[in-house]
Amino acid sequence: MTTPETMTGKINPKELTQSRLQLHYAVQYIAATGAALVEPLPDYSHTSMTWNPVLEAFVGSTIRAVQPFQIALKPASLTLSLINHQNDAIASLLLHGKTMQEGLDWLQQEISKLGADASKIVFLDYPPDDFPDHPLAHGASFDASQEVELGELANYYSTAHQLLQTIVTTNENASAIYIWPHHFDIATLITLPGTKNGNPLTVGVGLSPGDTSYQEPYWYVSPYPYPDTANLPTLDSRAFWHTQHWVGAVLQASQYTENTNAQTQQQQVAAFLDSAVKASITLLKSESSAKV
Repeated sequence: MTTPETMTGKINPKELTQSRLQLHYAVQYIAATGAALVEPLPDYSHTSMTWNPVLEAFVGSTIRAVQPFQIALKPASLTLSLINHQNDAIASLLLHGKTMQEGLDWLQQEISKLGADASKIVFLDYPPDDFPDHPLAHGASFDASQEVELGELANYYSTAHQLLQTIVTTNENASAIYIWPHHFDIATLITLPGTKNGNPLTVGVGLSPGDTSYQEPYWYVSPYPYPDTANLPTLDSRAFWHTQHWVGAVLQASQYTENTNAQTQQQQVAAFLDSAVKASITLLKSESSAKV
C-alpha cells in the first residue's frame, strides 16, 4: 500500500520554534528510558527512536521486562504512552500541564508495574551550549494548546520517514532511520568504501526540525570528513551549502512549502536529496582518491 503524501507548510515554518522545543524535551522520556533499560550500543542508538507511521508517534526501542513494552510519544497531543508489541497503549499520560519531573514520576511508576527497574531512569546530560534551553528545564509545564503547530511538526517527521525510507531501500550502505534525542533530527547514514585520514567516508541524510543553524525545519546532506569548501558544486532545488561549523547541503522548509501540493513538495525534496547525495559521494571519492 502506498503511503499518501503529507503536506507541510500550513503554518509558516519559522513559527514552529516553541512547539518544536516542547517536543524536543518531551522525547527525552524515550531517550532516558532507552539509556537506562536497553543494552548499550556503541553508536548510542539505544537512546534513539523511530517514527511509527501507524501510531503517528515517536517510538523507542523495546524494553525487556516481565511485560515487554516501548515508550511512545504522539506529537500532536503531547501524549506519552507505554505500548505493547501490537501498538496498543498499556498506560498513557497527557503531558499538558505537567512538568518534566511529574512526567518522569509517572513514567517510573508505570514502568515499575511492568517489571523493569525504573529507578535507573534519569534524563540525559548534554553539553549546555549544544542543547536548547527552555522553561521546561526549570520547572515549567508542558502546553499542548498549540495543537496545530505540533501536528505540523508531526507531518515533517512523517514526510521525512517516507523519503528516507526510499533512500534506505535503494542503498545497501544506508543505515536504519533513527531520530536522535540530542539534536532531534531524523536521519540515515550512508557509509562508503575507503577512508580519509583514518576516518570512514559517510554521508548523513536527514531532516532537522530546526536548531541554532536555522530556526525552521530543514533537510541536510552532509559528507564527512568535511570536503574542501572551495570545491563545492552547485545544488538543485534552491538548495545551498552550509559551511559554518559543519558542511552540508541544505534545503530549508520555507524554500519548498510555498508549493501547496504535497506531491510537488515531496518531488522537490526528493530531487534535492538525490542530487545532494550524488554530489556528496563524488566529493568524498575525489578527495579520498587525491589523498592516495
